[in-house]
Amino acid sequence: MIRPIVAITCLLVVSNIAVADQTVSDSVRIAQGQNATIGLIASGSGSTDTRIAADIAQVLNDGDKLRILPMLGQGSVQNIADLIFLKGVDVAIVHSDVLTQTMQRGSIPRENTVQYITTLFPEEIHVLARKDIGKLDDLNGKPVGVGAIGSGTEITASALLDICHITPAIVHDPQQLALERLRRGELAAIFVVGGKPTPLLQGIEAGTGLHFLSIPLTARLVDAYLPTELDHQRYPNLVPVGPPIETVAVSSILVTLSSPADTARAKRVNRFVDALFERFDQFHQPGFHPKWQEVNLAAQVPGLTRYPEAQVMIRGPGDANLRTSFDAYLNQSGQTTSGMNNERREALFRDFLRWRDQHSTP
Repeated sequence: MIRPIVAITCLLVVSNIAVADQTVSDSVRIAQGQNATIGLIASGSGSTDTRIAADIAQVLNDGDKLRILPMLGQGSVQNIADLIFLKGVDVAIVHSDVLTQTMQRGSIPRENTVQYITTLFPEEIHVLARKDIGKLDDLNGKPVGVGAIGSGTEITASALLDICHITPAIVHDPQQLALERLRRGELAAIFVVGGKPTPLLQGIEAGTGLHFLSIPLTARLVDAYLPTELDHQRYPNLVPVGPPIETVAVSSILVTLSSPADTARAKRVNRFVDALFERFDQFHQPGFHPKWQEVNLAAQVPGLTRYPEAQVMIRGPGDANLRTSFDAYLNQSGQTTSGMNNERREALFRDFLRWRDQHSTP
């Protein structure tokens, strides 16, 4: 009887070891997965930003090496707050004007500097009005939906109305409800900020009498907005055949936080940035949102600092390989990246490039 007991004991020991090994393996796999996962927050359901985030996930997902996890946010203001304070959010899509105003108000802690990776595309300001409203000035004193309090649309709409010296009766309904109230004549107009064509407005049938108000680019608007148009091709039920409707747009940008270069967050964001730049041409293929045709990775955002890894990638494909040489240069010179933030690392990298140019063979 001793031999069977010994055999069973051995089997139990082997089984327990196998289970322990599997547990360790699973723990390692989960930990590695977390280090390879980028939380990307965009605006709410049905927005252009959400489509763009889904496109990014489709192109950049790379097994265990990189995984993009798109998240539905609540507009640019909340996206900025989530980027700073919510665990698991690494990158966000926000409106440039909202970020600028948030920084000017001092709402962003100094230790959490928001930096941009790249501009994305212009998001058009749509002012959809009932038939008896002919121009922006007609909105004075009338009920106008500008989106939820604190949303990017509300901030953009409020800023534009203020610049144009127009004072309507502001309404803060969610946009779907605001559209229904506009249909019933309870609102004079609503603001919708999003890349054309926005899904919310595409579904409006012909014959409603609803139409877009023109927003010409004036000297008062030129510093904050980009000129653009709303045409019949994108909105066949809202814009008649013929000349398009003038409007303005704000830039959407892809942002992250400044982090010490040796942190897990910086390393996975760097991996995300590298993949975005290296695979960018894939976004121009059929099946992706047409707004990708308007993205210029090299475009700058005045007043904001670009994320250092993105700056490296913009310099050219060959410069991406310089990071390895740069790391070796730091190690050989006795410097450490421990506790070094991205601004300091970028400054050292520029010094390294100048040193390399001065000592390169003609």
